[in-house]
Amino acid sequence: MAKSSMELPDCIYPCQPITNISPSAPTPKHSLYLSNLDDQKFLRFSIKYLYIFKKSVNLDHLKCSLSRVLVDYYPLAGRLRSCSLDDDKKLEVDCNGEGALFVEAFMAITADELVEPSKLPNKSWRKFMYKVESQSFLDVPPLIVQVRFFC
Repeated sequence: MAKSSMELPDCIYPCQPITNISPSAPTPKHSLYLSNLDDQKFLRFSIKYLYIFKKSVNLDHLKCSLSRVLVDYYPLAGRLRSCSLDDDKKLEVDCNGEGALFVEAFMAITADELVEPSKLPNKSWRKFMYKVESQSFLDVPPLIVQVRFFC
């Protein structure tokens, strides 16, 4: 007999949940074409990961670390855009150092209460991921980091 999955609570975002984290040092400014394998239209979606840590993380250290990592992985601080070569909607990364989005969220649940229902598939996990309001895939930054605080 299949167990029913628990409905998880919504995330609560403060008034200004989004911070833009820029690289901590200057990065190269240029464009990088996506390879033909990476640029296939059926692959234009984002991949979301959720990591749960029981120990709390200092937000300032996390933001500083992200800023430092974006120096070495500077394409993640850029933005996707289309380039018009032969009317093909080929994509490229505009390495402009604009930064990654950093989102803070809160939940009225403990980490232990969250882990227990994760043993079964649960559609309500989708509400954990911050959704960027955008007109197209190109408007979504390549890297979005969301930190969630539990009660």
